[in-house]
Amino acid sequence: MRHTHSNRRNSVRRGFTLVEVIVVVTLLAVLMTVVGSNMARFFGKGQSKIAVSQAAKISQAYDMYRIEMGGISPEDDFDLSILALRYEDGGGPGGPFLSKSTDVIDPWGNPFVVVVDDNTINFDYDVLSLGADGAPGGDQADMDITQ
Repeated sequence: MRHTHSNRRNSVRRGFTLVEVIVVVTLLAVLMTVVGSNMARFFGKGQSKIAVSQAAKISQAYDMYRIEMGGISPEDDFDLSILALRYEDGGGPGGPFLSKSTDVIDPWGNPFVVVVDDNTINFDYDVLSLGADGAPGGDQADMDITQ
């Protein structure tokens, strides 16, 4: 069987052209941008929910600490790391009230703080996370979390 010139041309596989490669790369970049922005939004919502849960846990631990200390009044900027210490290490009697020292750090790596002033949302104090940006105020993931 003899191969003719036209048979050889049909049996040779062609590669992609530069235009085809550019189109595919552009489509992938657009797809990754859309998926990435949606994932970041959902990830931020999840971290906010974790911060709310952590702040509630800290608030309970702080109330228990205050009761153990004889019903002391809440202190502005109280050092929350004390709640993770045993009594012999400087914590309150009956402590530790939190299982680990990292429980007082929000999902963005910033410490929670106790706020006692006329603007508190709760009766006598708030446990506050400043959100992803670590600054007061903000929207979405940067929004402050108060418990």
